[in-house]
Amino acid sequence: MDSKTILSIETSSNVCGIAITSGLELIALEEDFNFRKHIEVLPSLYEKIMNESKFSLEKIDAIAISIGPGSFTGLRIGLGFAKGLAYSHGLPIIPVPTFLSLAYSLKLSQPSSGMILSHGTKVFYQEFRWSKEIPSPLLPPAVFNIKTLQDEKEIAFQSNCEALLEPDTRIKKADLTSENISYLANINFKNWLEDRPYQLVPDYIANFNTNPIG
Repeated sequence: MDSKTILSIETSSNVCGIAITSGLELIALEEDFNFRKHIEVLPSLYEKIMNESKFSLEKIDAIAISIGPGSFTGLRIGLGFAKGLAYSHGLPIIPVPTFLSLAYSLKLSQPSSGMILSHGTKVFYQEFRWSKEIPSPLLPPAVFNIKTLQDEKEIAFQSNCEALLEPDTRIKKADLTSENISYLANINFKNWLEDRPYQLVPDYIANFNTNPIG
């Protein structure tokens, strides 16, 4: 695997973060947890990480972005910012599925499935397969009612779903971070790279497809 220098952005939920990595080595990381303030926080995080790391976009091979599922507004803000950086410097964008970055954060246990808070009592759910500590999807993510999901499916991890769970529920917590977005972008650089991402849009999971179980 060639080592690429990647600037990554995570805005799919409550975390607003930017990381710079070279291969699987973390160069710099800036994250903030001001929910619903991504549009205010992201530019300042970018300025801070570039100043403190002494990096410039001329040293970056690609911009990676958490593409969803997740917050409708957060995903739009992150992708819009990524496109601005990419277009201004002729850089490609690498869209990284949010679920895969969460699964990758737990790679030592290789979780088979996970859920992310959507809205109300709805959650995004997806199942995975693993090869050499790298996750890939079994099926596209979908939105389900959490009570139905808990009755019908195994849930190996959750992200931001604590308020929906009973106190004694034992489901691993997976944390969002721009660092894992960068690592997966480097691992899947050739397969995921978008040279001309003009039509790239976040993975909102349109129409909230709940046909399978809810």
